[in-house]
Amino acid sequence: MANQSALRKTDNEPVEPAPRSTPEAEELVRRLLRASNSNEIAAVIGLPPIKGLSGPKLFY
Repeated sequence: MANQSALRKTDNEPVEPAPRSTPEAEELVRRLLRASNSNEIAAVIGLPPIKGLSGPKLFY
């Protein structure tokens, strides 16, 4: 088919903006960014510490 020279009309609904993040979510992000190893990350999100023979294996 040949290209049409006339523009098509589309019925676009207005897009709603994304909800703003809550202060609690922003604080969680700050705490995760400050965590430097896997046990600190686990503590921030409420998991038990990772135990091993020589301590945590992952450092970020």
